[in-house]
Amino acid sequence: MADDAGKTALIAAYDGVVCDLDGVVYRGADPVPEAPKALQDLRARGVKIIYATNNASRVVAEVAEHLAGLGAPATSADVVSSAEAGAAQLARALPAGARVLALGGEGVVEALARAGLEAVRPSEAEDAPSGSVAAVLQGYGKDLRVRDFDTAARLLGTQLPWVASNDDATLPLPWGQSPGNGAYVDLLVASLGRRPQVVGKPHPPLYRLALDHLGTEASRTLAIGDRLATDIDGAAAAGLDSAWVLTGVDLPSDLMATHAAPTFVIGTLSELFQPYAAPVEHAGTWQCGTASARFVDGELRLRVDGASAVEVVRAGTAALLGERERGRPRDELVRAAAATLDGLH
Repeated sequence: MADDAGKTALIAAYDGVVCDLDGVVYRGADPVPEAPKALQDLRARGVKIIYATNNASRVVAEVAEHLAGLGAPATSADVVSSAEAGAAQLARALPAGARVLALGGEGVVEALARAGLEAVRPSEAEDAPSGSVAAVLQGYGKDLRVRDFDTAARLLGTQLPWVASNDDATLPLPWGQSPGNGAYVDLLVASLGRRPQVVGKPHPPLYRLALDHLGTEASRTLAIGDRLATDIDGAAAAGLDSAWVLTGVDLPSDLMATHAAPTFVIGTLSELFQPYAAPVEHAGTWQCGTASARFVDGELRLRVDGASAVEVVRAGTAALLGERERGRPRDELVRAAAATLDGLH
């Protein structure tokens, strides 16, 4: 890309990016079109990249291997997980080498070891006396048993520090939605009457850990994600600008059901290298590039005029958000109107 084009690119304002994975870089085993190449181009431009995932079950080397196999530039040092954020949180509060119950998969065990703590598996703590374990780190683990939660409940009943990697209620799988770590956290909450400290998205600690790895200023770091309630809200909580990419699960109609406020809306990661056309209002009509949108009589009226699909989405969502912020019309009506934008990207 020519230098003069690079000066006006969206990414020119940033030194680093915190990049989500599922729905942004890959979908299941397959890469999102254009994503690996765009990430290679970011690196070539000198932009630092950290991949941040709420998935606490996988070790970072496994995540990096998956990314590299798709063509994205990644080593273990380029990945941070919610398990690592949780382990870092506990390492600041506990003495080095403290024993911590690892209620989760291998990602939780490894994260504790990397943070200088001793991971104790539930099977090793079933008969552990009070005081032999200093804290509990809970993350998703496919092989956890009912008795593992019994062990955790017994230890947590003594008011040990309790950190959860994330509180996502569901885990997307090819066949649908499975219970996520948040569902298992709630299982313990029901018996304990208290909640853990949560460090994964949308809570700030994972983004703060990513910033520590990047070594960039928050004002010069862009968070990229597809989920509004985790990636975009989490970026805002950590004081980062965000790019909502429309290659994942959330759609324009979903935006209308939240209070999320992405800084940018992009169709693919390759748009990071293009100038960003922000929507502008003129007398009730929102213009983005050559696209325009206006909400009239409960209907979203669009004019495309050769605009790109993402410019139409930006204009349309801006028009609907503007109406909602004025208190008219009802949220359900706005969301129904936004459904006309869902298939455009």
